[in-house]
Amino acid sequence: MTVALATEFDVREYTRTAHGSLRAGFDLAAVAATPIAPDVTRLLAVLQVLEGATMAHLRNLLVTATHKDARVTAFLVTWAYEKFWIADALGALVEANGARPLASGHATTARPRRGPVRRSLAGFVQGGSIVGAHMAIGLIDGWVLDAAYRRAIDRAGDGALAEALTRVLMVKERHTRFFDEEARHRLAASPRTVRLTRSEVRSSGMPVGARALGPTDRRFFARFVWSGQEGSALADGIDRRIRDLPGTHARTAARVRAELSR
Repeated sequence: MTVALATEFDVREYTRTAHGSLRAGFDLAAVAATPIAPDVTRLLAVLQVLEGATMAHLRNLLVTATHKDARVTAFLVTWAYEKFWIADALGALVEANGARPLASGHATTARPRRGPVRRSLAGFVQGGSIVGAHMAIGLIDGWVLDAAYRRAIDRAGDGALAEALTRVLMVKERHTRFFDEEARHRLAASPRTVRLTRSEVRSSGMPVGARALGPTDRRFFARFVWSGQEGSALADGIDRRIRDLPGTHARTAARVRAELSR
């Protein structure tokens, strides 16, 4: 069932104007010519894995009642398409800095807590309320990745790399708008959606694709993004935004924060 919103994100326009390859808009020669700190390059490699893990996440979403909402499904398929090309663009930036992507085995051997069969059975019980929980998880995950990009941009300084990453954030801005609109509406309309969101926060992990990373890379991500005054301020901002979502409370925010610090 499709839930009507008072102010709807234009999904048809979004699918029509989806971004494909971003490489042509990057000055990769200028990126290669500018020395970049190794930990910034490593963060880009981690972000490439996280963005590339979207297809596995989408598979788990679409075996639940989420696939019955045509509007949400149209968005998610296009979102996954854009995330694929974002991961490709990050790979180009990593290579331009003379580094290699993280071992591909991480993304293929990581085992989710719940496979598609178990996810489908759970989704049958959860019903349509799970759609809102998925939207809330997408929103929170988007906030987390946004913080990571902003830390990378700050560390990169002015130049071609910062411009490239800013372009990536511009592509991701529509993702956040859709998830924000859908999550707030559905959470406000359904206490069951609120309860399922709390459960999904516990089972999904943050960021959502983190289980495609090795433990060392997960710790690196947490240290890079959340350390220092800047990182703490970003984490506090995410905490406040989670608490501001309809029906959520301090325990939900605390759970996300605990996941981010692992």
